[in-house]
Amino acid sequence: MPDTYYFIKDLINDVERGRIRIPSFQRGFVWEPSRVSYFIDSIYQGFPFGSLLLWRTRNPLRTERNLGPYKLLDNDPEYPIDYVLDGQQRITSIFGIFQTSLIPEKRENTNWTNLFFEINSEESVPFQYLEDFTNYDRTKFFPLKYVFDAPKYRKVTRNLDESLAQKIDKLVDKFTQARIPVERFENEERKYVATVFERINRQGVELDTFQLLSVWNWSEDFDLQEKFREVTEELEPFGFKEVGSDLLLKCCSAVAMNSADPEDFMELPGSTVREKFDEIRTGIFRAIDFLKGELNVFTLKLLPMENILPVLASFFASPQKQPPPIPDEQYKTINKWFWRSCFSQRYARGGAKSTAVDLAEVQNLKAGKPHKLGDFDISLDTTFFLKNSFRMSTVATNTFIILLAQGNPLNFIQGTKISLQKVLSQGNRKEFHHIFPKAYLESLRKYKDEQINCLANFALLSRTDNNKIRNQPPSKYRTKMPAEAQTFQGIIVTHLCPVNTFTDDYDSFLASRAELLLKKANELCKIV
Repeated sequence: MPDTYYFIKDLINDVERGRIRIPSFQRGFVWEPSRVSYFIDSIYQGFPFGSLLLWRTRNPLRTERNLGPYKLLDNDPEYPIDYVLDGQQRITSIFGIFQTSLIPEKRENTNWTNLFFEINSEESVPFQYLEDFTNYDRTKFFPLKYVFDAPKYRKVTRNLDESLAQKIDKLVDKFTQARIPVERFENEERKYVATVFERINRQGVELDTFQLLSVWNWSEDFDLQEKFREVTEELEPFGFKEVGSDLLLKCCSAVAMNSADPEDFMELPGSTVREKFDEIRTGIFRAIDFLKGELNVFTLKLLPMENILPVLASFFASPQKQPPPIPDEQYKTINKWFWRSCFSQRYARGGAKSTAVDLAEVQNLKAGKPHKLGDFDISLDTTFFLKNSFRMSTVATNTFIILLAQGNPLNFIQGTKISLQKVLSQGNRKEFHHIFPKAYLESLRKYKDEQINCLANFALLSRTDNNKIRNQPPSKYRTKMPAEAQTFQGIIVTHLCPVNTFTDDYDSFLASRAELLLKKANELCKIV
């Protein structure tokens, strides 16, 4: 990408001719007037303000965005187009402040374009907006709109005092000679362009990969983009915003093409996607209903591996508006597959090959054909709960959390039901605490951190209950729990806790609880 530059006048000319354009995957103009004035001052002062990044192509995109309030003119097809990948806010600011040819679209706010130079300003930034930009003192203020408008510039300075005219001349010279640094690259490979845009926006503007990639394929079906945007917004409470749009694309591809590769999906024409849209939407939302209703997975943060969702979406997809109930045997198979996938960490390292296999088996299952979904080898023992530490967002920890949720645990002290939806929707560590308190075990000085923080020593406890048992050995906080044996037993059973929890023998407790957890895991995975 060779470095070069624009003079402001040349930049304005190229925008006016339609040679510089804004792709639709860019966000709109969002700078506040104060930021515009500081940016203009940076140009005036000669401060560095970063390069513009332009992508040059001879293949225009089918949908584009206005440059702020201005609708751009069509480009001469004989000339290439420079699409702005980085620097839209700066280009819009420069163009809006200095141009005089394009009329803004109706109902667009252009007050920010009326910036003035205070001729004898003593402020560090000599640029400001006036309340009345049509009636001002010409001996004190000079409109930047006139910098490149020679007739008006000459008319204003003609009757001014020589010293004032010289200050304006100096201002005009600075902006006339200012160089706007530019990096420009040419590449017709859309994946390369998408990667460039992703890299430059990763630290700033939130990237929407779906919106970016859809420009090439489906832009003639803008209603389709709107539909996907609506789905994305509906999925936001389930945590899609944090994960990003790639998972949505995987789900779409799984339903439409029986593949979890987003690039395969992007090759489909818009008409095909429109035909499949309702089926895609049904599959995704029924999959989420299954995760929430059947497994207490209320957020993607707790889904052990994201590729589970595309497989579920493929299974639950249906072209019918009101799909028939899932046959009981199929439901049992999906449950078994889910737990086996989680405990075996089937998709932990991408799992593209395993995902492809399972998508094919899902179709066999749906069609009532012989299948092998969930029949892969899995070997479980107590080390899963003793060797894995409790660390949020790991496959093992999220699997463990979902396993605990299956018992519908009760509060340790109060014995009341824990609102799993309220607690687990947050997907954070605040409600998970040590059964043998960490401070107590550390005081014994015989256990390493990995022993103290292993999965087997954790339970779903309310912060209120945890505060009451904090730093105390189990035998001591047992007195705060219900005294009646049946009630007490009913509480610890929901946490898969052994009775010997309260003998303060940590080693014995770990061994016993790991066995109970393993028994539950084997039950869920249908391991005999």
